[in-house]
Amino acid sequence: MKDLKGRVAVVTGAATGMGRSIALALAEQGVDVVISDIDLDEAQKVRDEIKALGCRCLAIRTDVADRTSVAKLADETFAEFGKVDILVNNAGVTLRPYRAVWDTSYEDYRWVIDVNVMGVINGVLAFVPRMREQPGEKHIVNTSSMGTLVKVPGHSAYAASKSAVNGFSDTIREELEPDNFGVTILFPGYVKTRIGTSERLRPEADRSDNRNVTPFSEIAARNQEQGYQANSDIAGAVKLKDSGDITRGIEPDGVGAMVVKAILRNEPYCMTHPTPEEGMRRHTEELIRAYLDD
Repeated sequence: MKDLKGRVAVVTGAATGMGRSIALALAEQGVDVVISDIDLDEAQKVRDEIKALGCRCLAIRTDVADRTSVAKLADETFAEFGKVDILVNNAGVTLRPYRAVWDTSYEDYRWVIDVNVMGVINGVLAFVPRMREQPGEKHIVNTSSMGTLVKVPGHSAYAASKSAVNGFSDTIREELEPDNFGVTILFPGYVKTRIGTSERLRPEADRSDNRNVTPFSEIAARNQEQGYQANSDIAGAVKLKDSGDITRGIEPDGVGAMVVKAILRNEPYCMTHPTPEEGMRRHTEELIRAYLDD
């Protein structure tokens, strides 16, 4: 996209954190924005910020895991603006504490996948058919994680969900290119958002702090005492090897400008931190030599 002024964007999970930053950065470019979030009160605060910038804005309560809720979001958006040029599927959740796969319940996996994977798919299914009918350039941004580029022990549900976003996004980029779509995967490293507290959105009985979940740091510490060297250095939390700079915490305010730049350049990927080259290179080399034909 050469110019964003006058376009319409929908951003899910936009009430706080990276979503808010993306919404405000788009508005600063003259984009009208729909703030979609499960927390309507906070979404309305961002709506007011965007209106103060001179852009039109709606705040709509949305549960991205519920396809009926996302369909309603699309209907209300098209009714108000008549088009959507930019779709940012940003809403996401995670589990705390980090936990081993055997301490991760079916309900844990189901909840994370419903929000992080089906939330993205629901967004695409609700918006893309009508966006395809529009002339001109369109763009989709799907939020993944740099945690899919390195191995994060104790984080299997989140890694599985965000890895699915990667595969889905890479595939639809090829499918939608003839219809003048760009697709960007946003890979955040450690951004200081509220995602670590996202279990507040779960039913009380399902929340980890009510279930005595064993933190993975305790398991990893015991393993290391027994001489097992894992892909982490545990000191109360997971500290990753080969992760480069991605565990350095940054404020979410700067993420929006990065995403705007990626949209303008039609970049397939957008990283919030320098790419962890050493670990990724080792992983790629392992894949290349994996064809064992002898």
